[in-house]
Amino acid sequence: MGSTLQEQFLKMGLVDKKQVKKIKKKQYQQKIDKNAKIHVDESKVQAQQSLAEKKERSRLANRKKNQEVREQETAARIRRLIETNRLPTQEGKAPYNFTDNNKIKRLFLQKDTTEKLSDGTLAIVRQAGEYQIVPAQVAEEVRKFNKNLVIVHHCSAKNEHSAAEDPYAEYKVPDDLMW
Repeated sequence: MGSTLQEQFLKMGLVDKKQVKKIKKKQYQQKIDKNAKIHVDESKVQAQQSLAEKKERSRLANRKKNQEVREQETAARIRRLIETNRLPTQEGKAPYNFTDNNKIKRLFLQKDTTEKLSDGTLAIVRQAGEYQIVPAQVAEEVRKFNKNLVIVHHCSAKNEHSAAEDPYAEYKVPDDLMW
């Protein structure tokens, strides 16, 4: 009962031993080729995956590097803008109080400078831990890049809007009134 088809053909004389060996060898080669092909396909897939991961890592690294370069350029632009447009600080007798990070800060300025700060024509910005006084246009440009650097800037548009709603806008405050 247990004879294979090849053995049966051999007994009947339809094939000889050389043909049986040749067929067995061919079947064995096909089996090896199939296994090798599967192994090659797996290694190809792994190589492609590792290449894709490497490209993704390099793309993320480039994106991070470009972001850092843009931030450095922006910081340099802000620094240059403030340094070229800042007003010379002249110690005055009039104290000007303002808040920075929930802390009250005080600068002693001249009276005309404090008036311009109140009017909104000047502003105070922070640069490298120091406070600089700059024109309002410069403060607006700095605000476009980093709004946290502008410490004091009284916008005149807000004052006009609030003046329209102010019920006491008709009454003029005397010039000689001292608080």
